[in-house]
Amino acid sequence: MKADFQYDYIIVGAGLSGLHLTHKFLNDKYFKNHKILIIDKPKSKLVNKSFSYWERGNGDWDKLLKNKWSKGKFYSEISEIDMDFSDYNYKTLYSIDFLNFVKNKIRKNKNLKLIDDSILKIREEKKQVIVVGNKRNYSCKHVFDSRVNKKIKENMYKYTSLKQHFVGWVIKTNNKVFNENSFVFMDYRIRDKNNTAFTYVLPFDHNEALIEHTYFSKNELNKDVYENFIKSYIKKIYDISEYKILKIESGIIPMTSYPFHKDSSKKITKIGTAGGWVKSTTGYSFKNCEKYSSEILQNIKSNKNPSLKPNKVYRFLDKIFLGVLSQYNYKGEGIFYKMIKKNNTNRVLRFLDEEASLKDIINIIISVRSINFVKVFIKNFYKKTL
Repeated sequence: MKADFQYDYIIVGAGLSGLHLTHKFLNDKYFKNHKILIIDKPKSKLVNKSFSYWERGNGDWDKLLKNKWSKGKFYSEISEIDMDFSDYNYKTLYSIDFLNFVKNKIRKNKNLKLIDDSILKIREEKKQVIVVGNKRNYSCKHVFDSRVNKKIKENMYKYTSLKQHFVGWVIKTNNKVFNENSFVFMDYRIRDKNNTAFTYVLPFDHNEALIEHTYFSKNELNKDVYENFIKSYIKKIYDISEYKILKIESGIIPMTSYPFHKDSSKKITKIGTAGGWVKSTTGYSFKNCEKYSSEILQNIKSNKNPSLKPNKVYRFLDKIFLGVLSQYNYKGEGIFYKMIKKNNTNRVLRFLDEEASLKDIINIIISVRSINFVKVFIKNFYKKTL
């Protein structure tokens, strides 16, 4: 007997991953007659974040970009490195623009519906999935769930883990002090010497830029710690004391070897942070959400389980890398310096995108080799978690 579904698919959460997946459904003719529901938790206030990523050529989001760059800089206490982003442009857009763009497309499609409701639980049955909301219940054949549940929160830091935590200011200056054609990928000249911490600069114009101070470490800090580093950076690097703060953003992103993919099931696929879509060694997620959404749709069309499994090679390499940063956090500057100094930008980006050749991977490993990596590699064979 055929199950009486209200919807073919339900997407829980209209954040980055949920809207990327929605956008893929919207643009694939295969799903034009499928009924899809997006359920988002009611929000009192939308937070406008910066999403950054790199990609070859033109992309779906180019009309929304705040800026894009073909040149980048890496600064350490040793030297500076020019990074060539002419093949993979580095791009930034605001989350509000992304959200409004996708939501406007949803409103124009009769088979997709976006509603506000708080999800209490999701129940799998033999022939369908029941999503229990605060307002009502919903049924479908498969759910894509972006919620980071209690189990994940309690367990992910039991694995090899760090946090990427940051505060950023978008500032406006009176004088033209920024080079809008080049951004700062990482700058280690002004930072906490005991941790992997750096400044990141995205110039949107000659007198407007996002200046963000970021830590890759175990614990977040008081807001004034990040802001004092930002103030010092603005003063010492740009020699300016008068500016207007247009926007403040902050965040905490998990960097962990937790096996997120194991939380998915036959009828429920975890997506976004909850699905392990954040690159554990960098914190980047925008292009991953786009790529993994495409893979989910391809699985559906191939009559496979939509849920994704991580690449074993990259999962292992990320685990080792996290282990080194976790145990020798102050050495992060040297690790990133060697990687970027000894490899061209394209190879580094292919590696971070998990699209590198075997030759690329070997070259990256050789470039950052140290006794610390060997120690962590050996320990990995004797412990369930590093």
